[in-house]
Amino acid sequence: MNKIILLLLLLLSSFFSNSQTSDTSATSNDNIIYDTVDSVATFPGGKPAWYKFIENNLDPNVGVENSAKKGTYKVKIKFTVTKDGTLKDFEPVTKYKHGFEEEVIRVLRLSPKWIPAKKNGTNVNSKVIQEQVFIIMVGR
Repeated sequence: MNKIILLLLLLLSSFFSNSQTSDTSATSNDNIIYDTVDSVATFPGGKPAWYKFIENNLDPNVGVENSAKKGTYKVKIKFTVTKDGTLKDFEPVTKYKHGFEEEVIRVLRLSPKWIPAKKNGTNVNSKVIQEQVFIIMVGR
């Protein structure tokens, strides 16, 4: 059963950049966080490597262990990928509870540095939204 849940998690997992039309800026160029970029930040090795990383690190039982009802939970976490690939400023977009958001943030914190976004050929800080789908097939 755990392998089925994990397989479903891997098949439904995706990551994408939040693309808005304006840029958010701070006081210094090093602190500008871009919403619109030429190439989005990505996990090193792309989706196949991300799926393997999820398989090795995500606890697929977190919802069951926290009494989540049967169903599909599309968890979204917003965070910053810095120009050196470091992940920071994790913020849950969804609020399902049952430990889903905390588990995705825990796994993102374990992540190696990502390949940063580029704007005009230069690495830049950017916002990313990571979506992780949990499917609970047992319980109420």
